[in-house]
Amino acid sequence: MTHTHHHEAPGEIPVLDIGGDVGAVLVYLDHPTPSGELQARPLGEPDGRFHTGVHLRQLFGHRVYVALYPEVVAGVYEILDDDLAPIATVEVGGGAVSELDLRLVPISSR
Repeated sequence: MTHTHHHEAPGEIPVLDIGGDVGAVLVYLDHPTPSGELQARPLGEPDGRFHTGVHLRQLFGHRVYVALYPEVVAGVYEILDDDLAPIATVEVGGGAVSELDLRLVPISSR
């Protein structure tokens, strides 16, 4: 049985801990993932996987599902689907927020 978790983030502004060689990643999604989380890993490091929650947020007058990784060391990362297969890559720079729009990319094979 698959459970889908719907997360609606409070209206607060997220706090990012970026600077030096640490950045952040903001991913836009069409809908929440079945687990309510989105997995990522450094490129070429299958065992380095980490995740964040997918939340419904109000952005520029629209409700959008987003996944925010607030503290990521600079480098190239793979975003993974529900089967842990790579669906996109994103480059993270220190002191910057990298944005990735996956609203037209399927993230679940279920």
